[in-house]
Amino acid sequence: MATVEEGPLPYNLWQGESSSSSSSSNPLDAVLFGGISLLIGVSCRTLLRRTTIPYTVVLLIIGIALGSLEFGSIYRLGKLGNGIRIWADIDADLLLAVFLPILIFEGAFSMEVHQIKKCMAQMLLLAGPGVLISTVLIGAAVKLVFPFDWNWKTSLLLGAILSATDPVAVVALLKDLGASKKLSTIVEGESMMNDGASIVVYQLFYRMVLGKSSGCIAVLEYLAEGSFGSVMIGLVFGMASLLWLRLIYNDTLTDFSLALTVSYIAYYTAQKEAEASGILTLVALGMVFAMSKDTHRAGGKQSMHEFWEMIAYIANTLIFILSGVIIAQSIFSIGYLDNNTGRSWGYVFLLYIILQVARTIVVFAFYPVLCYFGYGLNWKEAIIIIWSGLRGAVGLALSLSIKDASGDPKYLSSETGAMFVFLTGGSVLLTLIINGSTTQLLLSLFGMDALSESEKIMVNYAKHQLLRKAEEFSRICSGSNNPFDWITVGGYATCIKDVCEDTVWPPCTTNHGYLEINDMKTMRVCFLKATREAYWSTFNEGRITESSISVLMESIDEAIDLATQGLHDWNYISTRLKFPGYYKFFSTSVCPPRLTKWFVLKKLQDSCHICSAFIHAHRIARQLLLDYTGDNGNAAIVVAESEVEELDARKFLENVKNSMPEIIHQTESRQVTFSMLKCLDKCLSNMEKDGILTEKVVLHVHDLLQNDLEKLLRSPPSVRIPKPGDVLSIHPLLANLSPAIQSDLECSVNSILKTPGCTLYTKGSKLTSVWLIGNGSVRSRRSPFPIHCHVDSTYHQGSVLGLYEALAGKPYLSDMVTDSVALCVEIKLELIISVLARGNGVEELLWKECTIVVSKLLAPDMFKKFSMQEVRSIVDERSVMNTFSSQEVIETSHHSINFLLRGCLRDQSTKQLIECPAVLPCSILSESIPYSSANGTAESSGSCSYSKYKVVKPARIVRIDISAV
Repeated sequence: MATVEEGPLPYNLWQGESSSSSSSSNPLDAVLFGGISLLIGVSCRTLLRRTTIPYTVVLLIIGIALGSLEFGSIYRLGKLGNGIRIWADIDADLLLAVFLPILIFEGAFSMEVHQIKKCMAQMLLLAGPGVLISTVLIGAAVKLVFPFDWNWKTSLLLGAILSATDPVAVVALLKDLGASKKLSTIVEGESMMNDGASIVVYQLFYRMVLGKSSGCIAVLEYLAEGSFGSVMIGLVFGMASLLWLRLIYNDTLTDFSLALTVSYIAYYTAQKEAEASGILTLVALGMVFAMSKDTHRAGGKQSMHEFWEMIAYIANTLIFILSGVIIAQSIFSIGYLDNNTGRSWGYVFLLYIILQVARTIVVFAFYPVLCYFGYGLNWKEAIIIIWSGLRGAVGLALSLSIKDASGDPKYLSSETGAMFVFLTGGSVLLTLIINGSTTQLLLSLFGMDALSESEKIMVNYAKHQLLRKAEEFSRICSGSNNPFDWITVGGYATCIKDVCEDTVWPPCTTNHGYLEINDMKTMRVCFLKATREAYWSTFNEGRITESSISVLMESIDEAIDLATQGLHDWNYISTRLKFPGYYKFFSTSVCPPRLTKWFVLKKLQDSCHICSAFIHAHRIARQLLLDYTGDNGNAAIVVAESEVEELDARKFLENVKNSMPEIIHQTESRQVTFSMLKCLDKCLSNMEKDGILTEKVVLHVHDLLQNDLEKLLRSPPSVRIPKPGDVLSIHPLLANLSPAIQSDLECSVNSILKTPGCTLYTKGSKLTSVWLIGNGSVRSRRSPFPIHCHVDSTYHQGSVLGLYEALAGKPYLSDMVTDSVALCVEIKLELIISVLARGNGVEELLWKECTIVVSKLLAPDMFKKFSMQEVRSIVDERSVMNTFSSQEVIETSHHSINFLLRGCLRDQSTKQLIECPAVLPCSILSESIPYSSANGTAESSGSCSYSKYKVVKPARIVRIDISAV
């Protein structure tokens, strides 16, 4: 089977008509054309600022006019004309490499990440299968309808060139028209992706036209490599750039330079070195940067937006005027090849109709699927997507590459190459002029640019607020002695004229009502947007980190999508607060302890920052909502929903405080430190404004402050996790051991930081270690009894798990799983045995210690209301431990609860054999507390005040007085 032959993408030159004057032209004339083009762009932007005429369409027409004067008339444009010819003769590959990294990256970077995620399936569907179907439809129509003597490969080659909507044209159009974010995202994303995909398809058919055959499998492999390879290159460059940006603090110029540089290098790497699609690489790169743009603080984010908007504006101006020049050149070139110019223009209009029909078939063929994914799609939006399928500079460049490569009658004749440029140029011209200039009309016809009822209410409210402010201003001005004309003043305040109750000024209003929003969705969206602004304020104050603000912003986007169902921002946040499954790797012995500490504590710190910011922002948003809406019933509902979510956030912080208080201390210390440094920076700014300090002094002190802020960012206060020796030294049991034993324990134990959901040991497994909980909590998951019994006991700081099993020589009684981040100290069984061998009452101390865990494990219903410290106090003050020999008879009282820790008993009344561990029943206990044995189970009768048991094997029983419990 033949394989796809690799080779460079064959669009290298945009050749203009050669002329005798071009050889004598000064290269500096190219600068004149660039300057004149930018001047034209500024003039058009100024004149069209308050109109609905697309800016790019006007630039294209002006470019065609300039090209027509230079190439199609006897009147030459002098030095400007020489500049036009120089730009028209520039290498096409170089031209695309200069403009596309700016335009494609800026388009992808400016898109909303949340919108991209939601609409990704729709974009991929139109950009993948949609391009292939469109290529086949256009190619088949050209082959069957047009009277050209082209084979199928040549027709499909033209179909590949015309199948993709051009991202440069589409992005520029939608920005000018102010389309909805949802629609703009689908159209922009699809145009960027399918343009890159169409280049890969174009390369395949170009090789086929040149006689290089390929098998089906090889073709599919090449398409996959060209597409996925391009995306991977963009992702790699994007992730590497983000890591680099983390090393930069408060240096906006470096941020801009890095983003611009990486976009060009990534495009070159994909387009030339990897022979993939540079456009798809730029799309992936721009989306990676878009995911991180929320991590720029207010000033930096605004500057980044303005920077890319400016350079994209310059690139758009130049490329659309130049496209117009190239189209004019192709129009007059075709006149030399075809005497019947009218017939050629007929082909262009026919091709335009074919393009619209093909795009209509593609969109409506996938319409059911497009309606299912993302935000869905209605028929009006589908028509807008069809109508916004513009062609532009990229397709024109591909056709020019065909013209440059033509000349061999066996494959591509010169006439075929010229016709490719003419048909493509004509398609670009018609789609931009017809579709581009009428899209706004179509949006208005469908009512897609009209205000909703809620928005109209907000507009009216805003006008009344402005009117009230004007009334306050008029009262202040009326007290001054300066003469002025109220009629003149009022004549310029037309924005509030329709809500002004008086026909003369100064105004007077009696409307002091609140904003009345009857739509619950709109009310929640207003609340969420206020919350978002509060997040931004918190981030700019330095109270939360970059990773935290990303999660918070994503939660707002998700909640807005679900605003009809209630407030759901906490639902999203709560899922992000959980530890992912792969974090369990950090709790294994394979992972270095320092790496475990860094990842686990970083996750906890970010979670605390997120919860703190959530509580703070919701309080601000609730107050703002009440201030603007008053006693509105819908507002009260939203406020109640917010308060419920705040309780969940506070509960999370309380759990962290109880399990890992060091995290809360670190979080508070960081916030206080940043606030103090910002306060110092503000104080310095005030002294500078007052003129007390010289510029040199201000710069010197400002650099010192910036160094401190950067140090805080790079090396925030570390979390001091207790060492194993510290955990052992403060434990009540170990404090009663001899110094020699304490020293041996401190030298032999290991501490491990466990993430939630990690299993310390499982029921029935062989005993290997005893676990001391230094911080956090652990929960028992399976009953220690043979019968079904729900066990839900939690063990906090100071619990010694597995100690009873070590003393009794039994396997583990139940599953023990971490319920939070827990600092667990592992004590090997061999060390426990060696400690027991030393005597001196050590065994009695250990038996008493294990009673604390056993009581919660065997009688969870009775002891679950007590904390570990309270259970320890009960055991210390109210328990008595005794040992009994065989054949002794034991009586239990209803005033106590008895745990059989070792040995075997027989119930004198039921003759039931009871083996350790077990709860000896008494009248005060619930019947839900069973006791277990190897042979069976029994339940408390609930009617006796005491019970008698006969010792079968030497037993150890602890009796706890519960009369006062």
